[in-house]
Amino acid sequence: MAALRLEHRGRDTTLEILDIVCFSRSTLARSRKQFQLTGSVTQAPAIGRGRPRLLAQADIAYLLRLSRHNPALFLDEYQLRLQRFRHCSASLDTLSRAGISLKQIQKMAFERDAIRRSAFIARIARYPATCLLPTDEVSKDDRTYARRRGCAQLGTRAERHYPFVRKRRLSMVATLALNRGIIASRVVEGSLNHELFYEYLRDDVVSYAVLLAQYNT
Repeated sequence: MAALRLEHRGRDTTLEILDIVCFSRSTLARSRKQFQLTGSVTQAPAIGRGRPRLLAQADIAYLLRLSRHNPALFLDEYQLRLQRFRHCSASLDTLSRAGISLKQIQKMAFERDAIRRSAFIARIARYPATCLLPTDEVSKDDRTYARRRGCAQLGTRAERHYPFVRKRRLSMVATLALNRGIIASRVVEGSLNHELFYEYLRDDVVSYAVLLAQYNT
């Protein structure tokens, strides 16, 4: 419609109009013809044409609600529930194209408390970002870098040799400061227990914070 209005105004050439709206001359001619015939540049909806859908919108909405309620269901379980509660039969291939895809389940802590999390956010928001030192701990062993997904030919398994024994385990803890990056880190063999973490905070993090405060003063 913008192109047709520019054309009707008569101040711009066709090339200038096409450069403004960023489409081809044939699209402009087709839109002009569509507007002359119907009074609108939009195509008529395809009603009664094409292959009918196997699943109605209400069935697809039901499947999506099921996926939000229990994402651990398999496709055959979706199929059984669709037959039982919606009286609709659909193949597994049809269900896979109904807006549901296979994903890795993200585990959420069952003990998570939304009220306590909100209270923590409200309390920690009173401090400026320069006063916060986020600290995180990570560990690795010989099984850490084993990928859980892969590709293979249809009908065959994706196989690769990976170690099943943990062997040597390393744990690392690091502290990050705004505009300074990692200010303290420590790597230990085995797990990082309470005593080692307290020692890391006392000897590495607090010592750096004291030196930084003395330098700033």
